[in-house]
Amino acid sequence: MAVCAASKRFILEAGIAEAFTRKFVDAVAALKMGDPRDEQNYVGPMARFDLRDELHQQVTATLDEGATLLLGAEKIEGAGNYYAPTVLGNVTAGMTGFRQELFGPVATLTTARDADHALALANDSEFGLSATVYTTDEAQAQRFARELECGGVFLNGYCASDARVAFGGVKKSGFGRELSHFGLHEFCNAQTVWKDRR
Repeated sequence: MAVCAASKRFILEAGIAEAFTRKFVDAVAALKMGDPRDEQNYVGPMARFDLRDELHQQVTATLDEGATLLLGAEKIEGAGNYYAPTVLGNVTAGMTGFRQELFGPVATLTTARDADHALALANDSEFGLSATVYTTDEAQAQRFARELECGGVFLNGYCASDARVAFGGVKKSGFGRELSHFGLHEFCNAQTVWKDRR
């Protein structure tokens, strides 16, 4: 099952980009794909063939725009709407894979000069559901939490949903919140009754 808040754009500071890319590609290549009812499988089929085709078009466009194929980028033939886990490198801000939401097993890797550039790249999007920041610098983590334009920021941990805290995005990632007391109010109808005192 694809998750809306799954990591799609990985923005890496230049100092770690090469080592991260190597380890990340190896980890994704090791993911087993197949029937989701088999617990040995990590990647299942996409919901519909047209969604798989749209994802493949986005990947192909990104490659045509100059990204580097590091892994995958293929529709798997046979039963099910399977798409090979895909990693695209050297993705820049103007490319399809950076600008559009890739709803499937595709990750894009973008290299930032430094933390300031990484923050600018992260905010250079019409979407703003969630972001994850990994850093050993607590001041930097707090700065990113304040300045990232998204509904949720997760520090040194993967994006998660918890009924105790609000979940939702900004920009084109949605309005309002679900979960917690904020979510309960989203599903309530408020009625105003005003009586004229004249």
